[in-house]
Amino acid sequence: MPARTTAAQTVTPRATASMSNERKAFWHSPYTNADAQVVKQKKHLPSLDAAKEFIGSAIINKKEGELQSMGVTRYRFDDQDCLTRFARSGFTDSDVRQAKKSFDFLKGASTNEVKGYLGLKLRNAEVGYKGGIEMLNQNGITESKYDNHEQMDAFKSSGMGDRHVRDAKAKYDFLSGSSNTEIKQYLGLKVLNAKDGSDFAKDFLKNIGASKGWGR
Repeated sequence: MPARTTAAQTVTPRATASMSNERKAFWHSPYTNADAQVVKQKKHLPSLDAAKEFIGSAIINKKEGELQSMGVTRYRFDDQDCLTRFARSGFTDSDVRQAKKSFDFLKGASTNEVKGYLGLKLRNAEVGYKGGIEMLNQNGITESKYDNHEQMDAFKSSGMGDRHVRDAKAKYDFLSGSSNTEIKQYLGLKVLNAKDGSDFAKDFLKNIGASKGWGR
């Protein structure tokens, strides 16, 4: 009688693809996916895996100078890592403008340089150094979209003007002792709240004749 064969025994084991030496070199290196993304873009490679192979080859062949010329380094907080961290944060373009206003050393910096700086402060906080974040917070730069400067930006982009400030001050007692700047910031906050779906904010803006600028 022939030996019985189970279904499990008749299935040929699936081969596991082996990792190339280049991929192993990348895997064991301090380079990140953000680094690979930069290499992919700058070398016009077809995939992220191809970029990882490229980086691994540079490591094996001691040609990391080419990576450095693209701004890709072994430093874990290099430019693209900081920019990637900024992109994942709650910081906005308004925070970038506020940082340039607040710090003399950033006044001549490009937008990406400032974004990288803010991303670096977040990276630093992740490894325990929170002094940079505290310095940003002291200048009104936080990951909240309700910072004063963001409220002012929302007011300016809403189409409202001095007439709306006067109407708000006249209609609402709690604003009567506020400065024009404070009222503009408050109206900007209502614009942000309205965009988030707050019916109270929408009604408040309509009551002072500001029905545009928050529904777009």
